Amino acid sequence: MPATSLRAPRSSRRDFLRHAAACGPCLMIGLTLAPRAGAAVLGARPDSAPAHLPGEADMPAAPDLANAWLLIDRNGLTQLIVNKYDSGTAIQTSFGALLADELGVDLDSVRIIAPPNPFDPVYMQKDWGEFSTGGSTSIMTEYRNLREAAAAARTLLVESAAMRWRVPTQSCDTAHGHVVQLGGSRRIGFGELVGQAARLPAPRQVRLRALEDLPNVGKLRHKLGAESKCTGERRYTIDLQVPAMLVAGIERAPVLNARVKSLDAAEALRVAGVHAVLRVPGRPDLLGGNQEGVAVIADSFWSVQQARRKLRVQWEGGDAGFDSSRLPTEQHDTLQRSLRGDTAVEVVPTIRRGNLAASLASSARQLHASYVMPYKAANPMEPQCVITQVRDDGVHFWGPLQVPSNALFAAAMICGESDPARVHLHDADLIGGGSFGSRESRYWLLEAVWLARQTGRAIKLINTREDEMRALYYHAASYHHVVGALDARGRLRGLQVRAVVPASPERWQAGYDKRHPPMDYSTTEALCSWDFAYTVPALDVAWVRHETALPTGWYRAVSFIPNVFAVETFIDEVAQAAGADPHAYRRALMQGRPRHVAVLDQAVRRERDAFPGATEDVLGIATNQAYGSYCAVVVRLRGSGGAWRIRHVTCVADCGLAVLPGSVQEQLYGGVMWGLGHALHDRVQVVDGRVRESNFDDYPVMRMSEMPEVDVHIVDGDTRHPGGVGELAAPSTVAALGNALSRALGRRLRQTPFDVPELLGA
Repeated sequence: MPATSLRAPRSSRRDFLRHAAACGPCLMIGLTLAPRAGAAVLGARPDSAPAHLPGEADMPAAPDLANAWLLIDRNGLTQLIVNKYDSGTAIQTSFGALLADELGVDLDSVRIIAPPNPFDPVYMQKDWGEFSTGGSTSIMTEYRNLREAAAAARTLLVESAAMRWRVPTQSCDTAHGHVVQLGGSRRIGFGELVGQAARLPAPRQVRLRALEDLPNVGKLRHKLGAESKCTGERRYTIDLQVPAMLVAGIERAPVLNARVKSLDAAEALRVAGVHAVLRVPGRPDLLGGNQEGVAVIADSFWSVQQARRKLRVQWEGGDAGFDSSRLPTEQHDTLQRSLRGDTAVEVVPTIRRGNLAASLASSARQLHASYVMPYKAANPMEPQCVITQVRDDGVHFWGPLQVPSNALFAAAMICGESDPARVHLHDADLIGGGSFGSRESRYWLLEAVWLARQTGRAIKLINTREDEMRALYYHAASYHHVVGALDARGRLRGLQVRAVVPASPERWQAGYDKRHPPMDYSTTEALCSWDFAYTVPALDVAWVRHETALPTGWYRAVSFIPNVFAVETFIDEVAQAAGADPHAYRRALMQGRPRHVAVLDQAVRRERDAFPGATEDVLGIATNQAYGSYCAVVVRLRGSGGAWRIRHVTCVADCGLAVLPGSVQEQLYGGVMWGLGHALHDRVQVVDGRVRESNFDDYPVMRMSEMPEVDVHIVDGDTRHPGGVGELAAPSTVAALGNALSRALGRRLRQTPFDVPELLGA
């Protein structure tokens, strides 16, 4: 690969000292430090330095070799720093493989740790202006940074060995934690070189290894820590214990924005182990704020639950008139107002091309369709759980946080602690028990900090499954209206798409209100020019903002799911109206998208080749681009006696470089499962301001017995640029299943979950 220049993120001297306090003295490769008068910039060679350094035996004690992504101590222990939350997506393994392969160390011999200072700007998700994990962006955004950091450390180690052996640097390389002389017998461990390497100036350029020379990247099939998950040894936040810790649970308002009218806690306080019962104030004025509630604080989770059952709480007020079943009608009314030019309705165009009015006027045929999706809950297997304590030195959090910026937000709002130096994260390298967007919310962190401040103790706040189901911040309910203009040959000449939904939590991000127009990219995914698949002469695509009393939150694949469902179902309807093959019809509209077309072609070919001669089966297809990657899904239905089963699913994806192929396959499979469950089950219903669902008995999810056989195939795309995959497969899966069922049943399915009595379990 070509040489590349190292970027130098800004860092203050205090930031460096905080790193040093956590890690020991170290040279921060890639961080520029502002020197004080008379102080040398770390990494710059003093004028009196010799052309080459003496052997390690002649040198005084020296610092370890370090940069923002790795630490190598004088014993040779290599620690790889992963700044992203891992909820089972193998981020730790993927980042570790990139660092280990480029550095020249065995992945199984290193330690994966969280950043000693996670709030250093070098770890920020710069596109969002916050410290966060999400949006299938981790590999995309950090791929180059990780490899450059490891290559910089490798360069210094090689230089140190070459100086010691008095040989050209080109004759040396690293392997298995050693610098080795190529073609020779000499080798020396990293630990013996770090002191010398730390005194060398940071390299201005580094050369990355060729992909074929990386032993793990693009090849590895297993994940670090998989065995401990299978045996139950893996620790999660819910397992953590802190000295003198108390446990809390919260009885939250059962009606949207209701308040506590009266509270009788006498019986609850008599439960053994209960310390206190507190009213928790609601903060609906904060984006991501919590509902009012009553907290029980006790020695154990068992005592908390027993006491909660004995609380006598009367509630008053709130939005008792909210009914989610009426929402599609209200969204339709908002749509009509926008089409009439009502300036009170916010309409944000995302794609405008050609003359839609002229296209509709000259069309031989028009198609109109509306698509509806309900509220949906993320429901990770480990419910929200965090330990928080307020001390003299600031606010402390235990457990992996998907969005550390939200911890800063909670500390600032509740305790006035806005200085990152006074917000401390512990055990941040733990793996979370799932998220699907739910751990990006703020309400539970606000509650935990408030309870810790009130009690002066370390508090572990744990949600039950029922709490998780009813704590709000669901995926937004959506309404889409699509209009298509067809010419006499059935070709699509004009397309209008309107997505009627609230703003997503992206509006929490800094600078959202300064956008002109105030585009919400997590609401308009798949509806913007960079990821809209089809070339139509006249296009009019827009987001119509419709807010409700129910606050909404993140969800796996966020708005790709409803937006792709609407567009891909409509394209299928148009193809059917034109009497065209849905695969060929899509291809004709996908101009200038060779990687996308290749994925679609291969998915259709693989599915047909898997069942030659199965002419009575019905196929449904759909495709989408997302996170710099491309995906196509084909669902096969097999009928018998008027009933249908999902026989098989093929999912083909091009994510550029698949850094960890085994994990990519797992995530694509999980996306297919997520999409099928979304299409068949997911629905939160709110009646009279109350959430009806409470657990998996009335909010079913996909079960193993329902899953069909799934063929996942990864296409080798542009290996220079890895794309995202964690949320890639779900959107097309929903639409592909709907398209298959519509063709099988002879009626169009435009609302999820699909009500199809004819569909049997797998």
